[in-house]
Amino acid sequence: MAERSLPGQVAGGLRALSTEIDRLDQAAADRYGLNRTDMRALDILGRAGPLAPTALARLLGFTTGGVTTVLDRLEKAGYIRRRPDPGDRRRQVVETTEATAARDEEVFGDLIRATRDLVADYTDDELLVIRDFLDRVRQVTAAHADALGSHAGPGPGHDQTTRHGRDQGAAP
Repeated sequence: MAERSLPGQVAGGLRALSTEIDRLDQAAADRYGLNRTDMRALDILGRAGPLAPTALARLLGFTTGGVTTVLDRLEKAGYIRRRPDPGDRRRQVVETTEATAARDEEVFGDLIRATRDLVADYTDDELLVIRDFLDRVRQVTAAHADALGSHAGPGPGHDQTTRHGRDQGAAP
């Protein structure tokens, strides 16, 4: 068998990384006692900070009714709280709790530290290239996911829950 080209090796590496991230997502969801959709909501809230439920619904690609169900589960588990929006008390914002921070440290703390150590081995110039590559791959992946999502129906063997990504992993 011929050795794959460097671009082929990079593409293969991305696929392998995606598989490992998918495996990590499931293991983490199991440790949190949540499904993968709820984990995505927590991830978005952790990165974006407090959000209005409508903003979270948009980022998840859900209806406001669908996100209410997710928030109800997360609130019952103790991972989020809803509070009045300081700018408009008629609205609510959703934020993560101390229980989320503690579980995040338990589940992801060692990975974050190991990744920080790994990144320290690269020069700033190398990190700029890596960041650019990751940003561009994320953009290409998001555009492809959007294109797939805009098609009329699911492919063979998929029901609507699978098509909309509930309890499924994220793209690379």
